[in-house]
Amino acid sequence: MGERVTTGKLASEYQVSGKSIQRDLNVVRSFFSENRELAGNRELVKENGFYYLDHTDLLSPDELLLVIKVLIGSRVMDKAKLQELLDKLMRGYSCQDREFFKNLFKDDMKLYRPAGDGGSADLFERVWKLEGMIRRGNAIRISYERLDNELVDRELYPVSVVFSEYYFYLLACRADKDDMLVIYYRLDRIKSIKELDQKAYFGTNGRYDLSDAKRYSQNMFMGKRITIRFVYTGPSIEAILDRFPTAEIVRRDEEEVELTASVEYSRGTIMELLSQGSWIRVLKPDNVVEDIQNELRVMKSYYM
Repeated sequence: MGERVTTGKLASEYQVSGKSIQRDLNVVRSFFSENRELAGNRELVKENGFYYLDHTDLLSPDELLLVIKVLIGSRVMDKAKLQELLDKLMRGYSCQDREFFKNLFKDDMKLYRPAGDGGSADLFERVWKLEGMIRRGNAIRISYERLDNELVDRELYPVSVVFSEYYFYLLACRADKDDMLVIYYRLDRIKSIKELDQKAYFGTNGRYDLSDAKRYSQNMFMGKRITIRFVYTGPSIEAILDRFPTAEIVRRDEEEVELTASVEYSRGTIMELLSQGSWIRVLKPDNVVEDIQNELRVMKSYYM
């Protein structure tokens, strides 16, 4: 990793003798060798007559490429903050590498639009603070703007901070409820957070099973847990298994796949099912079939 140079190239660039460049390179190699912790395990390597700086603590170019693609695709932060973060990630790379990455993502950055309101200005600080409160096991009080724009105060037992579908969410249980039902709060809708001087209580178990909250809910909606049965006729069964992590295949033939899945049934489930269009046909339970029929009637009325 790093730009490869020769003593001749450096001597020509800086208008000095090759011996002078060689002495300087020897000094640099000695510094890195004697100050590994201070220099972050960097090493000036000579290979086939070329010198390059080996950054053992940096991402490899293919790793960096993947990280940048994920960050741009997430659309979770405003453009200026994203550019600042990308610049930090590319520090330590050669000028050629930095130029390569900037040119590679020039069009992506030109077209980049953050999701929602453009990302909270204090997103990084907010996620960090919330994770600290969760590790300390303390209850919190938040002021939250609901979808109807009404501000409500909630005392919560925080469980985790997760990212899904362009947004960060706080997963938490309400302190005034005994059901320990996890609720999703979009971070950009939280107007204020205060840590309380009391411990979060999750029953006799002492902790919340986070895997349940992530496996059974769709699109950050929660509801009563049920089992649905449906048929899929689309091209990629893997896409369905990704969207419904609890799904199990009960029948498969050349034309369709029949599955069952345990979900926390909510509007999020309907949204997920309808997102597949005619590729999915729900069989059971009857109330889910009726809810989808009603949703389709309303949708149809918009286009009559």
